Amino acid sequence: MEVVSELVQFMQPNQRLDLKAVALTHVLGLTGSAEGKAAILGLDDLLMAIFGLTYDENHTVAKDAVLSLINLTAEEECAIKVFQLAKRIEPPWSMVLSNLTRVESLVHEILDILERDEQTLPRLARAFAQLDFNKKKARLHYLAPIFCNLTQVPRGRELCCHARYQLLEKLLPFASYEENVVRRGGTIGILKNVCFDAVYHSVILGEDDNILVAILQPLCGPEEFSDEENDMLPIELQYLPESKRRETDPDLRKMLLECLLQLCSTRRSREILRAKGAYEILREYHKWEARVGLDRDCLLACLNVVDILIKNEDEIGLDNYKSVEVPAEQAEKFVQEDTDYVKSLLD
Repeated sequence: MEVVSELVQFMQPNQRLDLKAVALTHVLGLTGSAEGKAAILGLDDLLMAIFGLTYDENHTVAKDAVLSLINLTAEEECAIKVFQLAKRIEPPWSMVLSNLTRVESLVHEILDILERDEQTLPRLARAFAQLDFNKKKARLHYLAPIFCNLTQVPRGRELCCHARYQLLEKLLPFASYEENVVRRGGTIGILKNVCFDAVYHSVILGEDDNILVAILQPLCGPEEFSDEENDMLPIELQYLPESKRRETDPDLRKMLLECLLQLCSTRRSREILRAKGAYEILREYHKWEARVGLDRDCLLACLNVVDILIKNEDEIGLDNYKSVEVPAEQAEKFVQEDTDYVKSLLD
């Protein structure tokens, strides 16, 4: 510990560049092990020195300082410690904040800070929506997982969907943003979190199809539908070009399918999904996944949604699936049957 504490004197803003760089390189190396992290987290002065060097004029020093903080905040206990210190200053590092907001126990306090000024959240959403933000052309991709993490709690979902902020409206286009999987994945994560809260199903499936389009579009390919089927689809999903590609990341495809499964929980939502052509899209998606995507979890997730949408409401006989309790032994049987079915498709 004493050896590590001696690094603080070499990590001051006015210190010689070579000494700062060497000391910070040593610190960055320590963040790669549990013992090293523990040594750093036991020294508030050292942590504050790392924070201070994120502003350094030398790009390499500033980058290594930020990377050190990213490594330190990758685990919950460390993130909480860093957060307590970070509250003394205003951290501009979106990757660090992304790690901090993964810790659910911190989310409410972070939301308190963000809401102190009612313009903070709208500004963040505008900055995120503006690619090449500010003079430095900052990409701000990691704001997406930050917003996603905030929506893991009810208050975060409420703020995201609140008409006052219009956060969801600004974020939706990035569910299909091909250039960066972090931005795309964070946006899809927000949709998943919101869909898991039945309170917002009427918002998601309201008169405006924007949210439903954001969920369905990444699952669409270039397939041609009949005129009758096309008329069912939201206008944005009709007659897609031959160049249209599906979401390439299987984890993100599965999240989108889980969104649809949650929306299938009530009769009203199921009827809207059928009327909007969700079954027709999933019919073609299922063929593609069995032939090209080849992901077992995605196939099973698709099957779960299709099994509901293909039935009429008299067959289902329930208004809300979530009100049904399935015995454990029956649930295990269903899981095994699903697994066997998917295996038969891929073998």
